[in-house]
Amino acid sequence: MIITAWYYQQDFQLNRSVIFGVIYLILFKLLLSKKISISKTSHFMVWVGLVVIWSNIFIKSGSLSLVIIQFIFMLIMSSFYLIGSRVALIASILACLPVMINLLYDNKVFSNKYTSDFVASPGYEILVILNFLTVIIAHYFFNEAFKNNMSIQKELNKKLEIAVEEANKAAQSKSDFLSAMSHELRTPLNAVIGMTNLFLSDPKSYDQQENLKILQFSSLNLQALINDVLDFNKLNSDKLGLNNISFNLYEQVQNICATMKFQFEEKKINLMIDLDEQLKSVFIISDSLRITQILYNLLGNALKFTAKGNVMISLKIIDRSQSYIKINFAVADTGIGITKDKQEIIFEPFIQASSTVSKNYGGTGLGLAIVKRLLQLFESSISLESQPNLGSKFFFNINFKIGDAGLVTEVKNTDILKEDLSHLKILVAEDHVMNRLLLKKVLNKWNNQPTFAENGLEAIAKLKEEDFDIILMDLYMPELDGYHAAQFIRNMQDGRKSRIPILAFTASVSDTLILDIKAAGMNDCLSKPFDPQELYRKIYFLVNV
Repeated sequence: MIITAWYYQQDFQLNRSVIFGVIYLILFKLLLSKKISISKTSHFMVWVGLVVIWSNIFIKSGSLSLVIIQFIFMLIMSSFYLIGSRVALIASILACLPVMINLLYDNKVFSNKYTSDFVASPGYEILVILNFLTVIIAHYFFNEAFKNNMSIQKELNKKLEIAVEEANKAAQSKSDFLSAMSHELRTPLNAVIGMTNLFLSDPKSYDQQENLKILQFSSLNLQALINDVLDFNKLNSDKLGLNNISFNLYEQVQNICATMKFQFEEKKINLMIDLDEQLKSVFIISDSLRITQILYNLLGNALKFTAKGNVMISLKIIDRSQSYIKINFAVADTGIGITKDKQEIIFEPFIQASSTVSKNYGGTGLGLAIVKRLLQLFESSISLESQPNLGSKFFFNINFKIGDAGLVTEVKNTDILKEDLSHLKILVAEDHVMNRLLLKKVLNKWNNQPTFAENGLEAIAKLKEEDFDIILMDLYMPELDGYHAAQFIRNMQDGRKSRIPILAFTASVSDTLILDIKAAGMNDCLSKPFDPQELYRKIYFLVNV
């Protein structure tokens, strides 16, 4: 449209509009293609604007107009944000200069044409100059304040990024420290628990059996303490999830109570069990390990604070459909009770009802905090009813999906298998001497004579020399660790050797443990301290897949 008008009228104003319009279109296209910088383009546009102002006043009409005044205001305002304060000051002065010159020589042309009242000279010139100065100074200081604010914001953002990075490093260091400490603590603990279980499995006198049960109880308590600290760390970092399997909750609770029976008998506290009979025939899909951990913590807590009387665990079905079942869990005791003002804080980590409780009963104060956070994974929350010296009752509801009993048949069948592994050739890669001794004794009970290697290199050398049915591979060994040893084995030319089942055997509790062992080519893992029956099941299934 502009080009058409220019062709028929040949107007000077239109000529400039067409020229500058074309120039701006070219600049815009170059900007989009990133062939020129925004800074250079901004400078060019400001200086072109100055040419427009000067040419309009001194070439086109020799006078001022409201349009050109508005253009000057726009240039002053935009230049501070396009080319910076110092250059913008110069450009603003140059934009105002032709107006000043015009006012000095012909102020009546502008005033008579666009105002109804004439302002006498030099008042008119002073008024115009002050207006321009006000606009320039206002935008200058505003732009300076804006730049300072942005500079401060960038500095604060940089400090925030550094603080977040340091916090992440600190959290990772804490996690790494706990993992390392767990590995170092679990390694000797594995030998203590394992040897205790071996001694308990043989006939012995009553006194020996009692002493061994005390040793077993103490070592299991130490293991539970380590697990509490590690689980609390995982819960804080949101790295703990649910591993859903199908299991019978009635049987699970019976097993939990059976494992704690000795502790209750030692303290002469009666453990009462009240389970809904309908649960006998129901299989649920959930995380049996976390359910066990919740109930174990609540029962242990009730036992700790009950000097006489009883502790009762009850499970009641409160709602049921074809696919889901809602169960109420409750653990009640006749212990010391908790005052009303302390009933909220006991669920906070490392906090107990009072310093007297900590001194008299011990503990880390993590048990109830872990229960509370674990229940959040089940979309549930724990409630408490308690009175001092009258006992306490902890209760909660969980909605479970109903599962299929057939899903657990295969696992349960392993319990009745004959424990004999004499037909298997087992290679054990383990650097810790006590763990080698323990594994030797455990495997000997199943009529197996394992071959041992003290590191990954030795394990590979023995595998090259003879055939084995399965490898028990410790992950952290000198010379060559279990990860790299497994990767080497998977790349061996001999197809039978490269496909040998590898069971990772570790005290590590890394968050990425499962992913790491799978990436290395190992088939499964077993944590230390280990349950001999679980070791047997895993060996059986891996060699029979």
